[in-house]
Amino acid sequence: MNIEKRRAEVDQESFKRLQETRDSLKRVESFPYRENLRSIMDPEVYTCTPQCTMREVIRIMAARNISSVIVIDHVKQPVGILTERDIMKRVIVNDCVDLDSTPISKVMTFDPITLHPENTIYRALSVLTDSKVKHLPLIEDGKIVGIVTMRQLLKLRYPEPLTLIEGIREAGDVATLKAIKSKLPQMAEERLESGRTAYDIVVMISLINRDIHRRALELAAEGLGVEPVPYCLYLTGSHGRLENLLTPDQDHGMIIADSAQNYQYDQYFIDLGVRFSDYLDQIGYVYCPGFLMSSNPLWRKSLSEWKQQIHYWFEAQVREMGRYVTVLFDASVIAGEVDLFKELKEYAFKVLAQHHEVFRVLHEEEGGHRVPLGILGRFVTDKGGLHKGQLDVKKSGLIFVVEAIRILSLQHNIRETGTLKRIGKLVEGGFIHANDGEYFESAYQVLLHYALKSQVSKASRGEKLDTYIDPRILSPRDKETLKHAFKAVSTLQELVASEFGQLVI
Repeated sequence: MNIEKRRAEVDQESFKRLQETRDSLKRVESFPYRENLRSIMDPEVYTCTPQCTMREVIRIMAARNISSVIVIDHVKQPVGILTERDIMKRVIVNDCVDLDSTPISKVMTFDPITLHPENTIYRALSVLTDSKVKHLPLIEDGKIVGIVTMRQLLKLRYPEPLTLIEGIREAGDVATLKAIKSKLPQMAEERLESGRTAYDIVVMISLINRDIHRRALELAAEGLGVEPVPYCLYLTGSHGRLENLLTPDQDHGMIIADSAQNYQYDQYFIDLGVRFSDYLDQIGYVYCPGFLMSSNPLWRKSLSEWKQQIHYWFEAQVREMGRYVTVLFDASVIAGEVDLFKELKEYAFKVLAQHHEVFRVLHEEEGGHRVPLGILGRFVTDKGGLHKGQLDVKKSGLIFVVEAIRILSLQHNIRETGTLKRIGKLVEGGFIHANDGEYFESAYQVLLHYALKSQVSKASRGEKLDTYIDPRILSPRDKETLKHAFKAVSTLQELVASEFGQLVI
């Protein structure tokens, strides 16, 4: 692909100012909660078979100065783990164990807790804290590819949200989860003041919200009995992208495994979806105005029914197509059978590849948005009502970046869900120029900062949380920075328009 054809008409003054502002907003290094485990895992994992003797294994552990051994079967799939704690509890304390004749299978812990290397560092902290273990094997395609330990994670930096993680896991009722969620505005304020970037804070908020959702789902399942078939629950929208501000509503759906019986209407899943939605509302995640919740049968289906629904949406070009595409491709699974979600998402991408006309629909919806800059670069604000003289940073700028980047990413078959990761993949694939990517990323970071700062300020004053700001009370520097950010958004929209001017259907 010819990159030069993809260059945007970048305002160099805006580019420079946004770079400077973005860099100045980050005054301290943050704990990398959002990074995946692949980036920090130890790929050198010592493995052995269940028949190896305890003496043999202990000698190798001592020689290599390692604290765990993964036990694998004949096809190299993990079946157990032996740690220093296992040796202390089951060998040293029990001095009748014959190290030369006792196989490791007699002492190891069976079926160790594992994660995929694409899971986040935060997720590893949450799992390790919840399970009270210190070693976490990483599995990909059924094979062990690495390991992370609590010691590794603590070396990165003391994990600030551990107290919240523990509180969520120990929460026995909805009221406790509501109390934990109520602490997020203060946490966000403290981190903004300490120099964390808005993006790092938003990711942390999103990850904590995911843990609250998981615990709420567990509470909702109590008393319902055993699930009749496997299922998974996914979050979408800002939840799925890990881009929650402080007032996200509910956006979730359910995929149920296919079986001879249609379990979409099984009382177990009806009760689970309704109870889960009700609990989230009580915690502070209000019901989705568009009923995008697993309590709604439209968003609670078997895998085959989901595929039929997706096929229909694309074939019929339904009126809500733009919204439905957002749901499909901004989603992330948080609980249950991950393979159900993967299969559905792969199917959705396959159908999308056969319907390029959908990009026209998406572009027509996104292309109608205009940033709030008028003649001579003046801000366009609300003309009346409660927000007279104000503008909404999220709805009149930030969301435009999300939508435009989503369109470009889907056009180029990029599977990431987060906006900044999508920008990175677009640059990496040569679909947009690196400087353009940095320009758009800087605008996103700056707009996110103002949106979060608005919510935090209103929370501290006990006001309703929203992302409106009054340009009249901004400093001259803030006004100019905000204008440069909006210019970058306009440039991105123009780039998307030029892309679709070249698209032949």
